[in-house]
Amino acid sequence: MQTSLFLHKHFRQSMRHDERVDFSDATVKLYLKESNFRLITDEKKIKNIREKAKVMKQRRVLRSNSRILRMNKRFYLSLQHPRFELLLLDKQVVTLPWQLLIGYVLSLLFLLGLYFWLTRSLKPLKTLQKQIQKVAEGDLSVSVKSNQKDEIAQVSNAFDDALRKLESLINSRQLFLRTIMHELKTPIGKGKILNAFLEDDRLKEGYEGVFDRLELLLGEFSKIEQMLSSNYELHLANYNAKDLLEQALELMIMDEEELSKQVHISEETPLLIHTDFTLFPLALKNLIDNAIKYAPDHKVEIIINKEGISILNNGLQFTDNIESYFKPFHGKGEGLGLGLYIVHTIMEMLKLKLSYTYTDNKNCFNLIKHTL
Repeated sequence: MQTSLFLHKHFRQSMRHDERVDFSDATVKLYLKESNFRLITDEKKIKNIREKAKVMKQRRVLRSNSRILRMNKRFYLSLQHPRFELLLLDKQVVTLPWQLLIGYVLSLLFLLGLYFWLTRSLKPLKTLQKQIQKVAEGDLSVSVKSNQKDEIAQVSNAFDDALRKLESLINSRQLFLRTIMHELKTPIGKGKILNAFLEDDRLKEGYEGVFDRLELLLGEFSKIEQMLSSNYELHLANYNAKDLLEQALELMIMDEEELSKQVHISEETPLLIHTDFTLFPLALKNLIDNAIKYAPDHKVEIIINKEGISILNNGLQFTDNIESYFKPFHGKGEGLGLGLYIVHTIMEMLKLKLSYTYTDNKNCFNLIKHTL
């Protein structure tokens, strides 16, 4: 556009002195040279370019029609005025920006190299994540030891050391518990043998009940130990809630007279629960046992409906948040503080919901069935 304006200005000034305008004088040549343009004078070439070139941009400048043309990767400036016509070649050749292209390629190669380097560097982290997932599923035998010297290797080795210590503690605890249970079975077995020689049938029956109770407790402790050490394999199926409740009462070894006095069962609607027939009655047994133990009248009411199983007893409301009673050895009651901890742990394993409410001077624990 600046070139177009200059040529029009030259045209007006020349017309003041002469009717004929010369665009090839020294002034115009110098300007075109500095502007990197060259005037095309070949009429045949001018005609060919104006017919075949692509118009890139068009604009009116004073009385002239100014167009930017492109042909064979070269640019031209065409001026068409009522008094003159000019075609200028832009001497700057359009070439590929090799420097920019090379810079782009080098940057791309650098980013690709960085990507592959990061992927290779973070591969041990992915392996560590998979091993941690196995530990979360209960497999403590995995090893994440690394011989590398980077930060990920340091984290892996620290985690592996902690895992070995944890495995040692768990194995020691399991050995300790199993040794105690094994040692307790011996006097129980001897006691049952000696009890067989008693002549007093009433005394004999009483001792037999005590020994049966002790054997049942040892079996219960064994199940709890397996459950807490993640060695218990769930056997899930649909069971009638009434059958699960009867199994729980069997674990309490209550005779018919005690059962009728202390436990009142109400089945509003039949209920099927998808659960484990060993663990779920164990949770029920602990809830019923606690309800009888801490109720002033030592009675418990059990309601079965379509939502789940509710266990109610008269008594004072829990003084602390119910969540604090789900911790082992909480020391807030008369016992060891394991009953609700066992119940809560079993409910989490079975993916069932345990809730607590207090209404009308009654404590109510609700075991809500899992929705399939």
